[in-house]
Amino acid sequence: MKLLLLFSIIFLLGWLRSSTKKSTRISTQKTIKLEDTIHFTSQIQPILEKNCSPCHFTGGKMYERMPFNKDTTIINHEAGILRRIKGEENLIIKTFIDQNKKGS
Repeated sequence: MKLLLLFSIIFLLGWLRSSTKKSTRISTQKTIKLEDTIHFTSQIQPILEKNCSPCHFTGGKMYERMPFNKDTTIINHEAGILRRIKGEENLIIKTFIDQNKKGS
């Protein structure tokens, strides 16, 4: 009985500890903690290049109006971008935007 109680307490503490940390798993199997700083060039731009090329990058038909190689464009057009990018990538972009709005 004591062993079962001890196991239950250890399990519960482990579960509580893991559920309090916000994190997401991206396709490269790398875990990003949402408290960590997300960098535009290394983390956001590759998502945009995958989903928004060639139109929003150099030479594309939308580049002049909305260049996605600039972090300010992403921050200023949050709603439209988050509506189009889905899943885990959406969460990463949203976190990046939120981090940069707090810093303003």
